[in-house]
Amino acid sequence: MINERATDRGITFLDVETPLCTASLCLQGANLTSWKPEGHEECLFLSPNAVFAPGKAIRGGIPVCWPWFGPKKNAPSHGVARISDWRIHHQETDKHGNVLLSLSFYPENEAYPAAILRLTLGRTLVMKLETTARVQPCRLTEAFHNYFSIGNLTKCRVHGLENVPFREEASHPMKHGERPLAPLGYLDRVYDCPDHTGKIVLEDPVLNRSITVEREHASSVIVWNPGQQGAADMADLGADFWNKFLCVESGNAVPRTLHLAPGQSHTMCQKISVAPLS
Repeated sequence: MINERATDRGITFLDVETPLCTASLCLQGANLTSWKPEGHEECLFLSPNAVFAPGKAIRGGIPVCWPWFGPKKNAPSHGVARISDWRIHHQETDKHGNVLLSLSFYPENEAYPAAILRLTLGRTLVMKLETTARVQPCRLTEAFHNYFSIGNLTKCRVHGLENVPFREEASHPMKHGERPLAPLGYLDRVYDCPDHTGKIVLEDPVLNRSITVEREHASSVIVWNPGQQGAADMADLGADFWNKFLCVESGNAVPRTLHLAPGQSHTMCQKISVAPLS
């Protein structure tokens, strides 16, 4: 079952409820704000102080950073997709009970490419972001900015990034545990994974579960948490919630910029699954 609702500020959501999962998707930004597979607790973190307003990025869920990742002079951080309205392109339920949703975004500025986001919502979550250059060549960077809900940041471990080179973006880097990655606070890293595919496992002993992210056609893994002071400085987050999430993102970030000729397409994919710790 899919229900559409709108807030008093005109922000539209699609709420999904099936035997396999519940989920909520905001059409502004095509931002999945909730995904709770059958038999598990909520997997995505949504800030209690998130603001749902026209043109405002949502703090939490899975924002779509596109068609650039990171800052850009005289332009919105992380691209225009996450602050723009997307249109429902297609919806159905497959024979297994998964809800299939497609959303499209054709920016008014035709210098930008076009995008279609395809989601499969069930016991696993599959997301595919298809980018097609239009009248001009496109320099593309992008990311699924996954905010994962966790019990306590400092108890978590991230497997799959051992021996992978990374660029440290934190303004004041701190030491973290390594092999596997054990975040202790403020963390902002872009891992360079030129094989385009791979698997990352977020192990959470407090919630007694692991979240696995499998990616295709994504050469970057971004791991981010602002730390307590950084969270305090964000009006839509707050110091009390810094250790309740970790962003483990699939993307193509600098230096893995993609170059698309007019009419050329690229599709980035991720599959997310959850399992109890053995």
